[in-house]
Amino acid sequence: MLFKAEYGLRDELLVQDHVQNLLAHLSRAHTDMEYILAQVSLTDWQYERIGTLSSGQKARLGLCTLLASPFLVWLLDEPLNALDTEGQQVLAKALEKHLQAGGFVFMATHVDPAGLLQQLPGVAMNVDVLAQGELHGDAASRMPVPPVEPCLSSAPTSNVPMGALIKRDWAVLWGNPQAVLWGALFHWMVLSFFGIGLGKTSVEFAQVATWVSLLLAVLLGAKDWFAEDQRVGWIRFLTQINPGSTGTYWLVRVLYTACSQMLVLVPVTGLAALQFGLNGAQSLQLILAMVAGVWAIAPLLGVIGLLVMLTRGGAVLVYLFALPLLVPVLIFGLEASQATDLGRSALAPLAVLFSLGLLACLLGPVVARRLIQLIQE
Repeated sequence: MLFKAEYGLRDELLVQDHVQNLLAHLSRAHTDMEYILAQVSLTDWQYERIGTLSSGQKARLGLCTLLASPFLVWLLDEPLNALDTEGQQVLAKALEKHLQAGGFVFMATHVDPAGLLQQLPGVAMNVDVLAQGELHGDAASRMPVPPVEPCLSSAPTSNVPMGALIKRDWAVLWGNPQAVLWGALFHWMVLSFFGIGLGKTSVEFAQVATWVSLLLAVLLGAKDWFAEDQRVGWIRFLTQINPGSTGTYWLVRVLYTACSQMLVLVPVTGLAALQFGLNGAQSLQLILAMVAGVWAIAPLLGVIGLLVMLTRGGAVLVYLFALPLLVPVLIFGLEASQATDLGRSALAPLAVLFSLGLLACLLGPVVARRLIQLIQE
């Protein structure tokens, strides 16, 4: 397992939420949480948000991943960064326990080997120095390591903790509600400018304007759906412990985002309908069609969000390619919104929208798993 101290540390999460998620993904019992938090001296901080912790406390919280890890091989990338004296002692004990259990540790650090041995007392290690592209052994710092029969696992877990994925996304959503509310604010501002600038408009134009505004409000935020989890290394962590769980992670995030978008955009759409003078039946039909439209485009935008990450910031280019894919949703959405006025049933276009969303949810995890693999590579 490749370890970095910041893995999964989202500021929106409580300390206990983060540790419980780790334990669930590593197939450990939740009752181990108190023991692990006590080891890193964060028992009194378990109900605090990670964003309120100091850098040293965050580094110690990151060590919980190592303390709960069942893997045979640890790859540590600058593990001493930001660790205070207490954190260094915790790391030393974790390394010593892991080595005694037959594990292996590969550590990359810029700390001088002599200083490293002092900061990690009791840990036997072989130190090699990388200089000018060549690896040089330092015999003076080599210490004999007694052979131990490994009792740890070298294979990733096959367990996909759906409950942990759902709880984490719920905590992230309500810990950072402005990420969703910005879309509602954009939707309301665009529709208000339409009303102020154009005054009294036809019902057809009002429905088209509402649909265009809705699609843009959801589209513009898609690039951020997975960006923060990628930045803090949570997606890489998932690919290491269970590569098959990334598709489920993507699906849960898409469904949560779709529901949250419906929750904030539907009231704004209702207010816009009153502003444009739509009657009750027209407003209800428009809202129902928009719920179906958000359901249809959310999986597509979830894939677009991954493509933006794959292109390393090429959001504008990806959006230009994605816009034509939203046209069918716009067409069927307008058809469902205007069905009563045209003397037709709205069931057919609504069924098409719900079917598109269902099909995308079935195929999306497979595509997302491959895209996430490419992003990590």
